[in-house]
Amino acid sequence: MPRRSFDRTAAIFGVLRNRDLRSLWFSDWISDVGNFITAIALAVYVNNLTGTATGVGVALALHSVPWFTIGPFAGVLVDRLDRRSVMITSCLCRGVLVGILPFTHAAWQAYALSFAVALFGPLFQPARSAFLAQVAPQGRLVPALAVTETTHQVLHMVGPAIGGLAVLLVGARQAFFLDAASFVMAAGFLVTIESRGRPVRERGSTLGDLRAGFHAIVRAPAVRTYAFLNAALSLGFAGVIALLVVYVRDVLGRPGGQFGLVLSVAGLGTVVTSLVIAARDDRHSRTPWVIASVAGVGTFALAWFEPSFLLLMPIAFAAGLADSGAGIPMSATIAEQLNDAVRGRANSVVDGLYELATAIGSLAFAWLGEPGRLGPARAMAASAVTGSGLGVLVLLLGGAAAIARHEQRRLAARPAAG
Repeated sequence: MPRRSFDRTAAIFGVLRNRDLRSLWFSDWISDVGNFITAIALAVYVNNLTGTATGVGVALALHSVPWFTIGPFAGVLVDRLDRRSVMITSCLCRGVLVGILPFTHAAWQAYALSFAVALFGPLFQPARSAFLAQVAPQGRLVPALAVTETTHQVLHMVGPAIGGLAVLLVGARQAFFLDAASFVMAAGFLVTIESRGRPVRERGSTLGDLRAGFHAIVRAPAVRTYAFLNAALSLGFAGVIALLVVYVRDVLGRPGGQFGLVLSVAGLGTVVTSLVIAARDDRHSRTPWVIASVAGVGTFALAWFEPSFLLLMPIAFAAGLADSGAGIPMSATIAEQLNDAVRGRANSVVDGLYELATAIGSLAFAWLGEPGRLGPARAMAASAVTGSGLGVLVLLLGGAAAIARHEQRRLAARPAAG
């Protein structure tokens, strides 16, 4: 990275001098590490219980169901309550439920508890997204978004490795206790942040508030594009993740926990992209990163040729572009275009669409990945092509133009703002 870009990146991280933002940052990364441990442990645990790729797909899909069922209604609640309190309560409840997972002995029990844990995601994540905009120092929202998103992507690199290591060292069942502890620690950091109270807004009916969230996205073409684009890429990548543990174990003959190492390399690609985006965001358009994300997911089409464990690494690195190349611009654009009173609902709608696509991808391609159908390798390739192809379609049907127009206005406003 050029010296000037490095200096700009270092300056962006200066927002962490703010105590409340720093506490939120600590809470995020502690919780993220725990989530990766459970994600990997759950995939290995369910695969051990069921012995099928479909079983893993069902577990991942159940995690997504609350987002597109109760998620939008949870967003209405988030915009009516103290968002910090919502986050603390969600962390503690999830910690208790994850702590019960090691005591299960049947797949349906693991499914039920995993689903119960997932119920709190649609409350926590929109509250966190909206609360970040409240906590960020005045005029420093975009740098705050860049810092939190970049850190999240760093954990995409090390989190899967930590999760895989935890499963290898203590086993999938005992690894759940580590995630339970991380939720409690995350809640402890959130308690230290000053409450911002409830959003200032006129309260309407639940359905009226819900419609306002949808309308906020529809009226912002760039936000709408990012919502559909991220859903498309999620559908493709979800199928890859659901099949990756099966591919590593059954096709390559390696321990199941090693699929976390593949995901950690994907995280490395995400981290590198995130840092470059953060360093260039003030003066460069985000549009090329969106295109790179679509291409990144498509690289897993090479799984058709059954690559070795070593060759999976560069494929995963390229696929890691998708998380930051589309994710960071989407988070920033939502904060730039939508006001605080509606951000909880808008984030719930976006997250719900994303998770619906994740559930479809996990189930459909895990089913296709069974030995009597396409098998893990070819089903992963089909998943990647589908996600990437849908992403191209979103961009061609006006999405690329909508993002370009937003970027022109954003960059044109920079000198005036300075």
